[in-house]
Amino acid sequence: MDGVAALVKVLTTDAALVLLVPEERISPGPSPLGFALPWIALESVSVNDRNIPAPGVQRHVRERVQVTVMARDYPQRTAVMRAVRRAAADRLDVEVEGIEAVTIHTDSAGPDFMIEDASIWCRTQDFLVTYLETR
Repeated sequence: MDGVAALVKVLTTDAALVLLVPEERISPGPSPLGFALPWIALESVSVNDRNIPAPGVQRHVRERVQVTVMARDYPQRTAVMRAVRRAAADRLDVEVEGIEAVTIHTDSAGPDFMIEDASIWCRTQDFLVTYLETR
C-alpha cells in the first residue's frame, strides 16, 4: 500500500535514524531469514477509503501502518524506536510518487516483546497515513 511507501520514504531519508539502522534494513514486509540487527519492518494493517457525496477524480485514504523495530538488546530497541517516532511523527506533505497530500501521525504503540529463541528485542508503533489517490 502507499502508506507503507510513505513511511519507508520518511524513515530512509532521516539521517539520525539511518545512523542507527542502515537504509537497506528498513524494509516493507517481513524480514528475510538470517537478517542483521537492528531491522525495521513495515506492514499495512488496514486501509479505509472515505467516500464523499460527490466523488471526484481522487479519493481520500486512511491507512494504518505498523512499524516493527527488532534489535539486539533493550537499549538498542529503545533508541531505534525513539528515532523512528522522531522521523515519522506529524509529517505533512510528504512527497510520494503516485499519491498526494500525504500526512503521517503516530497512533498506538505496541508492547515490548522478545523473540526468545533468536534473542531479538522488539516493539511496534502504529502510524496513521492519510493521502489522496487517483480513482
